[in-house]
Amino acid sequence: MKVLLLAVLLLCTVFLVQSQDFQNETYVSKFEPVSSSGKTSITTYFSPDTSLKVETDLIVNAKESVDIAIPGMDSWIYCTDSYEGVYGCTVAKQRTETFPIFQALLNAVNSGIKVRIITNNYYTPGANGSCSDGQIDPLSFLALAGAEVKYFTTVTYLHSKYCNVDGSTSSISSINYSQTSFMKNREAGVIVSGNNDLTDFTNEVFEYDWNHGIPWPTITYTPAEMKIITDKTMIDVVIPPPTSFPGSYVTTATTVDEAMDTTVFTSPDFAWEQVKDDIDASSSMMVYIYQITGSAWCDLLGNYTGDLTILVSDVIYDEADYQSAVLCYNHLYNNGITIRKTAKNMYTYSHQKYWVLDNKTVYLSTGNWGETDFPDGSADFPPSDSSDWRKINRDFNIKMVDPKLTDVYTKLFKADYALGFDYYPYK
Repeated sequence: MKVLLLAVLLLCTVFLVQSQDFQNETYVSKFEPVSSSGKTSITTYFSPDTSLKVETDLIVNAKESVDIAIPGMDSWIYCTDSYEGVYGCTVAKQRTETFPIFQALLNAVNSGIKVRIITNNYYTPGANGSCSDGQIDPLSFLALAGAEVKYFTTVTYLHSKYCNVDGSTSSISSINYSQTSFMKNREAGVIVSGNNDLTDFTNEVFEYDWNHGIPWPTITYTPAEMKIITDKTMIDVVIPPPTSFPGSYVTTATTVDEAMDTTVFTSPDFAWEQVKDDIDASSSMMVYIYQITGSAWCDLLGNYTGDLTILVSDVIYDEADYQSAVLCYNHLYNNGITIRKTAKNMYTYSHQKYWVLDNKTVYLSTGNWGETDFPDGSADFPPSDSSDWRKINRDFNIKMVDPKLTDVYTKLFKADYALGFDYYPYK
């Protein structure tokens, strides 16, 4: 038996910059996993091949409501960049945003559809606590145009990539609202519909976080600028073709609509226990994940007695996360476990997060394998002014038992694994 005792940093993947931590009260885990054996429609989709069209169409086809929980929203025309101390861009420029989901959301707002977005607050505290004077970004534009926008306070960080349309259809994915995630990364997601047990659960978690959120900060704009922001003229939703990567395995969106065993659950609420128990009971596991940084996860993998195959991203965005991952990979390597990394010079990041157990059960998550996304120990999470504080993420997870879905994820895993290379510690 391989036992690994690691002391790795507890770090999360961040979107653009580290958010401020606005948790203001102790969060006590309350959402137990929900399982169903009924008929369910699952559509699989992946970046860079199908994700942008699938997620944009989901919003375009909304009839009554759109609820989104996302770490942040990146402008595709640099309106979320800072230059010489100025953050944002002019109102007129933001109106021409080329991110298709922004276009679809603005049209939804202007069509009378209720749009709610909860996200992290990345603003640097200052006089405005928002955009630079006279400048704007996508979320502030949508908030002033009529969307309801709040920032997250439940635990340290909102790491979900989630959308629900009309209360009945939910997307869960690894995909950040950035051009890189949609066009340059390998990512994975699902659309879930036709099963109220599952979507009611994700809706309940969203409502809890929404009710604990804080209204999005905005600044004052001139009447001329507000006329642009509140212009209800529909704009074209332009979805660019997917990026082509020579030699890559190209996926398609696949819908499976039949009775299947499914479970949805949220992190941090009992997520570690849900996943660990299934892994402990399995005899084989294929892991395709962005990074592994947690000591508990390294111990779990090091002690795993079944057939284990691991594929991780060649590149990690955050340096501290990279160093934590290297520590884990070195321990696994030194204990005889092969770590394979994704192909060089193909995707910017292989940011997907899924694993297959016993060639029949697929787990897909918005979170990585680390203590921030799957914390063990106490189910209580106090705010940062407590001595017991832990950096903790909100994530969504889904477990699916269906041979057709397993086939989709297994084929992708094997194809990308074949293109990759074995990891060796640096001497």
